[in-house]
Amino acid sequence: MKRKNAWMISLGAMAVLLLGGCSAEEGAATNGATTEKADSQAISMETVDLTAGKLIGYKEDNVYSFKGIPYATAERFKSPEPIENYDGGTHLALSYGQVAPQERTLSSTASPNPYEFMTPSNGTADMVGNENCQYLNVWSNSLEGNKPVIVFFHGGGLVSGASSELSYYTGEYFTETEDAVFVSVNHRLNALGFLDLSAYGEDYADSGIVGIQDCVEALRWVKNNISEFGGDPDNVTILGQSGGAEKVSTLASMSDTVDLFDKVVFMSGYYATTPKEAGVANARQLVDYLQLADSEVIPTLTDMSYEELLESATSAGCNWSTHYGDGTFADPLFDENGEMNEYAANRKWMIGTTYSEFFTNVEPLIYGQNQDAYLPDIDEAKAMEMLTERYGSDAERIADLYKEAYPEHPLAEVLFINSIPQGGFSRYGLINPENGWLKSFNDAGATVYNYAVSYQQPYFGGVTMYHTGDIPYWFNSLDEVPHMIKGDEENARQVSEAMSNALGAFLETGDPSTEDLEWAPYSNDEHNTMVFDTNSETKEDFDLALYESLTQASQ
Repeated sequence: MKRKNAWMISLGAMAVLLLGGCSAEEGAATNGATTEKADSQAISMETVDLTAGKLIGYKEDNVYSFKGIPYATAERFKSPEPIENYDGGTHLALSYGQVAPQERTLSSTASPNPYEFMTPSNGTADMVGNENCQYLNVWSNSLEGNKPVIVFFHGGGLVSGASSELSYYTGEYFTETEDAVFVSVNHRLNALGFLDLSAYGEDYADSGIVGIQDCVEALRWVKNNISEFGGDPDNVTILGQSGGAEKVSTLASMSDTVDLFDKVVFMSGYYATTPKEAGVANARQLVDYLQLADSEVIPTLTDMSYEELLESATSAGCNWSTHYGDGTFADPLFDENGEMNEYAANRKWMIGTTYSEFFTNVEPLIYGQNQDAYLPDIDEAKAMEMLTERYGSDAERIADLYKEAYPEHPLAEVLFINSIPQGGFSRYGLINPENGWLKSFNDAGATVYNYAVSYQQPYFGGVTMYHTGDIPYWFNSLDEVPHMIKGDEENARQVSEAMSNALGAFLETGDPSTEDLEWAPYSNDEHNTMVFDTNSETKEDFDLALYESLTQASQ
């Protein structure tokens, strides 16, 4: 292992370094943390020697942070090339790197969004997008050892987002408590990452999937370099939430990634892969909208400003998904018969959803859609009235099944359960014994662990767990969102400890069981689910009848 050096520097000098190379919000966040911890330990500068050159990060208390590490570069619409040498032989990795250009980076003010109270951004509206956005971040509690590695791919579909978008995406807490190396990744998105121009030139054969190729290149960087940060390159797990789950399901289904990771965490996601022909047709919409001759396509689109490219693609009705059918991504996660991709089946999986996903009880309130639907105002009598209005004669049976499945939750919460009948966001789409995803996993011989996060957060009188709301519990980063747990800190931190410990165990061994919680895999014979709540435990088929009734009543 190459030598690592540390030089102690003053807090004032470190602040200058941090502010000199980062955005205003990053500098403010870092300085705030420094002020709080100044009496305990000064920040030290840390240098790691990599093949590309010296990488300078910092250590704060017990955590080493290296942010904004370039892992690749690429021309527009072309495959990435690994970074071979840092300019000048040294790279300062003190602040987050550039994010992929996206709609929210094109103006200094994003549209007001009440949802940000629940998922507070880290200054996304002010992020500066750049096409050279192939950066990653590394957190580790030691630069020595052989720790398991987790690589996190952010949500936002294939359209938006960044590894620094939400404050609780940080890996600093998880690496300290779970003894793992935490990596997060930026990559190309939307038209820059998924516009299939293969019909217009051999040099653009992979243009429809270069955003995923960026992710593969990031994983290759991890394979080649993570040992210098105390990580085990042969024990890597990839994790994606929402759109990030689409990315990891694609990565798990590719032949190019066989030796890059062996475990997958698929959180509240989906896989929106389409045949290559659909990608070509999607690009044709843009070409026709711009009224370009075939010979004009490449020179026009490569010279066009990103703003104009995005506006034109949006006006043309383009959409973004990964495209299978050739190269290293020949087959999707599941084929039309529900059979699982052979590469994906050879990995170990953890997969699950939150209680409400997009149907949380607070959403009607913050968007002003239905003030009467706010949970604290709904007693059991009112809940039955609303259930009957929604489900008619099935309401009483649904109420009984809900009380059986969730005896510690108020009946009103059944109104906000995620009742989507199928797909990755849907719990029933996972557990349906006839054609659910988990059946396909087991039919293919894959090891899979299922979870459901049903803990009710305390603010606003009780908020059902929504899409992305579980991330700070998994990453043990609740200190980034203290308003979410105020009033029930003890229970919230207990739930977070159970979740982050289980994730840490899965990274290390492929089995999420811990000393406190035995978590059995899901099988066609035993439909086990780990339910994370104030009393977390593994349950079998505890809510299947409820979801079957909800689905039938909705038809």
